[in-house]
Amino acid sequence: MDNEFFDLAKHALDYGLNLGAEEIEIYAVKGFSRTVQLEKTAISRFSETSGSGIGVRIFKNKAVGMSSTTIFTKENIEKTVKNAFSLSKISQPDPKFQSLPSDDRPIPDIDDLYDEAVENLSVEEFTDLMLQSVEEGKIEKDVIIGGNYGLGKLERIILNSQGIERWCKSTSISGYLSVKIEKEEDIGVAYYYDSSNTLKQFDYIKIGKEAGIRAKKMLGAKKIETKTLPIFLDPESTYGTLSSIVSQGVNAFNVINKTSFFIDKIGDKIATEKLTIIDDPFYPGGINSAKFDDEGVVPKEKTVIVKDGILQTYVTDSYTAPLVGLENTGHASRGTFSSRPVPSVYALQIKEGETSKDSLLEELKEGIFLLGSSIHPSGDSPTISSQINQGFYVKDGEIVHPVKNAVIGGNIYELLNSITYFSKETENRKGHIAPWMLIENLKVSGGK
Repeated sequence: MDNEFFDLAKHALDYGLNLGAEEIEIYAVKGFSRTVQLEKTAISRFSETSGSGIGVRIFKNKAVGMSSTTIFTKENIEKTVKNAFSLSKISQPDPKFQSLPSDDRPIPDIDDLYDEAVENLSVEEFTDLMLQSVEEGKIEKDVIIGGNYGLGKLERIILNSQGIERWCKSTSISGYLSVKIEKEEDIGVAYYYDSSNTLKQFDYIKIGKEAGIRAKKMLGAKKIETKTLPIFLDPESTYGTLSSIVSQGVNAFNVINKTSFFIDKIGDKIATEKLTIIDDPFYPGGINSAKFDDEGVVPKEKTVIVKDGILQTYVTDSYTAPLVGLENTGHASRGTFSSRPVPSVYALQIKEGETSKDSLLEELKEGIFLLGSSIHPSGDSPTISSQINQGFYVKDGEIVHPVKNAVIGGNIYELLNSITYFSKETENRKGHIAPWMLIENLKVSGGK
């Protein structure tokens, strides 16, 4: 731990209490991020930015004042705390606010959240990883490749007047490539990505190779007729589809703001009885795993969100938990050090079924197979209108051709209740676990 940085955060806490803050929270982060941008198969930009800063939240008579800084001097920290305190005295009280959280539970050990090899990766080594990935993507002559690679290191310190005192550090590395193949008037475009906390688990070779293979598969795309069809999803598509729906629907902040899909639905059937989803914040090496949330609260080891199609809970933080009548599940999350926390899921794990993925495809008389192309709602609306980016028309259990200009429509309620099968095989993407999935019937606008 950076003791000097911790001492600054502790000074900010003590200074705010001495000013007269009733409750105060210090959220301090120190780190960096590097990004390599690729355009038209050539590196176009490299950037390195600091992700360091200190955010202060002060409460006075249920009114909150927030301020932040990226200048780490004692004088500036005190000025930042004063600004937050001044705002708390003139802001409107929030009668819904109860208290900042307290939590004296020990921090759990989670393997593979930090990797010194990622932090110490030089610019040359980092760029070389991307170039190796690009070479793998050159599956055809004159392909056009774009994308970006990024890595970062983050140290978090969370202190509050209720006794919270947390520290941890983590690293991340990720890559995304898009490959475009042109053959006269025929164009195949596809993409692939990977992310990890550790260098040894980061499959940069597969990023380029898989993007290239998928782009080649997308050659010869055709329009299809508009009709209602079964949809067969690979694990990436399954995860993208269900996580987008569930994470929005079970967020307690959305519940209290009446924008959730599942308001007053705890204990109700929201999906097929085949659907069970848990959230696991402590998965070893999970890209979204965390020892504590962004308020310093240690979450449950696992939270069962949906069991046999029945909604079990919402995910909450200290603000939303009492408003929805639930315990604090430790799911507070912030976009930046200066933002207010709201609940967010960690890593969803979707229970497998009993049928093989091959038999699900073989028994499909007619339908669409989605490869890394999720079906998602439109913002807060339950309406679905999703472009098929990587999809294939299936006839009599065989993939016939890729599809183009097709859109899947409907709503999330009919989707969740039209899931007929999950495969017994699953794919694990750093704690994101999902099987293949078959949805009975959704409308596909083919444009033919």
